[in-house]
Amino acid sequence: MKVIALFAKQAKGAAICRDLTARGIDVVAMPSIGALLQALKHEDAQAVVLEDDALHLLDWLAMLQMRAGDRVPVIVVGDGQSEGQGVGMVEALAHGATDYAEHSGCVSPLLARLRARVGLTPPAQANQLMAVGPFELHPASSAVFHQGMEINLTAREFALAWVLFSNVGRVVGMSSLAARVWGRSTEVCKRTLEQHIYRLRRKLSINSLDSQIRIQAVYSVGYRLDLRRESRPDWPIPDFGVDPCASHDAFAPTQAGELADARYAGATSIFPDYSV
Repeated sequence: MKVIALFAKQAKGAAICRDLTARGIDVVAMPSIGALLQALKHEDAQAVVLEDDALHLLDWLAMLQMRAGDRVPVIVVGDGQSEGQGVGMVEALAHGATDYAEHSGCVSPLLARLRARVGLTPPAQANQLMAVGPFELHPASSAVFHQGMEINLTAREFALAWVLFSNVGRVVGMSSLAARVWGRSTEVCKRTLEQHIYRLRRKLSINSLDSQIRIQAVYSVGYRLDLRRESRPDWPIPDFGVDPCASHDAFAPTQAGELADARYAGATSIFPDYSV
């Protein structure tokens, strides 16, 4: 069995690789996620082993899911005794890991996971598409469809869309976006990321008032894609004590729906225009 591995902690990685090699596993340790992705293209690896690291694992899993799909099983190995050092089994599996093994000095649980997963046929429909609201993302062809119509995106714009759509409701940090889209968290300036976000919003037209999806900027942190359950919320009409349709009060809306429209557009109050 040939395995490609990536560890954030070199000492831990060396120990695990040594123990797996002693049990007949051919392990090739990679220095970065970029090198691992290149190795998957050219080597006949049967599995990928990743360390559960809080700073890097979710980025690694996102890049593997987008660029490698289900070609090989991905086993995450974590230390069950070190709280806060990793994201944990639940988060790892939710973000695309095939299995999770705890390692506290013994490599047997990881070895059992590898032997159980290698050779299994991946689900036929896995990673074929991701549907969020009215959008469908197809990683195999890097295509995005909105209500059946294809939207033309560049490779980086699709990668950016994939990361945001796969983290609906969660803030993705700017350094994390840079790592997942450009393959590195440094040397990608804030302005470059802002320009790609702007073009993605414009092409997807998802910031209009009737859109079910919004890309929100979280100041100095990153971006979050929100899915709205209704395209137009049912804003309550406050009771002014008068009939707004019949009143001649200058401060009363002329129609009951006018206040709802203003509130939906972001206004906190509505006043007449005395300039005419």
